[in-house]
Amino acid sequence: MNDVDALRERLANYLSARSGRPVVVRELVKFPVGFSWITYGVRLQENGAEHDLILRLGPPYGLFAPYSALPEYETLKALEGSGACAPRAYDASDDPSILGAPFFMCERVEGSAPVPWSGRDSRAMDDARRTDLANDFIDALASLHTFDWRRSGLAPWGACVTPENAAARQIAFWREKHERWALRPHPMAHRAFAWLEDNQPVAPRVAIVHGDYRLGNFLEQNGRITAILDWELVHLADPVEDLGWAFLPQYRGGTGLVCGLAKEEEFLARYEAGAGFTVDRKALRFYLVFSLLKLALTHMAAARCFEDGRFNDMRMPAMATQIAPVLRQIEKTLGAAA
Repeated sequence: MNDVDALRERLANYLSARSGRPVVVRELVKFPVGFSWITYGVRLQENGAEHDLILRLGPPYGLFAPYSALPEYETLKALEGSGACAPRAYDASDDPSILGAPFFMCERVEGSAPVPWSGRDSRAMDDARRTDLANDFIDALASLHTFDWRRSGLAPWGACVTPENAAARQIAFWREKHERWALRPHPMAHRAFAWLEDNQPVAPRVAIVHGDYRLGNFLEQNGRITAILDWELVHLADPVEDLGWAFLPQYRGGTGLVCGLAKEEEFLARYEAGAGFTVDRKALRFYLVFSLLKLALTHMAAARCFEDGRFNDMRMPAMATQIAPVLRQIEKTLGAAA
């Protein structure tokens, strides 16, 4: 029995016990994408009906291991019916005895992930399509950042998060990651951490932050966004943090547009109207530096995974080659902010 067959059997047994009636796993197909969670397409037959789901497993060798599936699951459950365009959550557990690793399941949403400057997106990104996608992308983010998480199952998350300490908590979180992942000293990373410590903004509010809000992490069909994906880094923090990540030059593809979709000021104007506050440009600069540092640390995580022999994937050392260029970007950005 191969790994997929074993997983199919374990999944069917678990879901049957969970529902109290037989559940058949008709299809279980591994997707050859991603650097972190292992993703499968699943077709289930239950009570005479078939439906399609996504299954994600957090392996012990993954980029951000060790994993917990519960933050993503709890967030998507809370967001059901909101305008944040989140897939509907189905099930999750951190108990490795069930499927061998923490797992998360959600509905499978129709659509594809556009990358307008790539040959993978065969349709031209004309102005009308770009505008529609930009509007959906911005509106979904504004909806996420105005969602009243205090009246949801996420309320316990906010016990220690305030507008005053939101930035400090994220600096501390990623500093710990740097100490764990770095294979050698990176003076520019230390300089960036010091600058961030000295320039912390006060958040306009505490909001649900997606953590990886960018082009490539949404699906679209017929020119409209059908789902925002990859919520594994979700947390409560300053909503401007998501803007800093979306504004990274790495997601512009040489277009000069935020995520290849909208001009900066047009993006901010629509976002501000939906989110109900004016984005402090100094705070946005802070989170741009923060995002560049987070990106460099993600590349360090890839290098660590490969060097430790946990992830034998040549994409990992390829990502590691980007550490130095991103650190140089941080240097330029700090110079411009001086």
